[in-house]
Amino acid sequence: MTQPVSIHQVIDEVRRREIEAEEALRHEVRRRLDTEHGVAPAAAAAPPKDGFGKKVLEFFNSALGMWLLSSVVLTGGAALIQNIQHQHEVEQKTREQLSAHKFEVTHRIDQMEYGLRRAKTVGDAKAAMDGLFKSKFPLSPDLQNKSLGSLYLTMMQLVSAPDDKKSAEVMDFVRRLEEAELVLQALPDDKPLAGPQREHLSKLLTSIKNLHLGRS
Repeated sequence: MTQPVSIHQVIDEVRRREIEAEEALRHEVRRRLDTEHGVAPAAAAAPPKDGFGKKVLEFFNSALGMWLLSSVVLTGGAALIQNIQHQHEVEQKTREQLSAHKFEVTHRIDQMEYGLRRAKTVGDAKAAMDGLFKSKFPLSPDLQNKSLGSLYLTMMQLVSAPDDKKSAEVMDFVRRLEEAELVLQALPDDKPLAGPQREHLSKLLTSIKNLHLGRS
């Protein structure tokens, strides 16, 4: 269906034809004047040589150029997407490892606190404090034989911006807990567990747990 012609289009067309007629008239007058005065017509200017930029544009506008350009773009885009996906997978794996270590540390401390509350002898306390070095009931089998200190050190490496002061405090309490456990090892298993020993071990465990969970 033919589109209706607007008044503006008619005016523009009339003006275009008037300008063309004026240009043609000027050209004819100049040609006659040059002929009457014996002036030779100016030689046509040589077409400008194609520059490097124009040749490059013409190449990329060709079928081969478009194929090459699309190949480069697709290859670069695929590499970028692959890199983003890989980075996402690494970050996801790091979050999963950090979460597993956090739960394992909390679970390990809970086990030691539970066993220590029910310990009557030094042997009972030793069994409860085994959680310093391994877990009887690990949440993650891969972490079963890792010590409490090792678990926390790994957590520090997995965190992007660890709190150095807090980490130092936790590791200090872990070291003191290991020293207290070493004192227990020198005592006979059938000896009754002294109140001060139980209290000292409990305080160390509570301090580690509070720092680990971010409590004041």
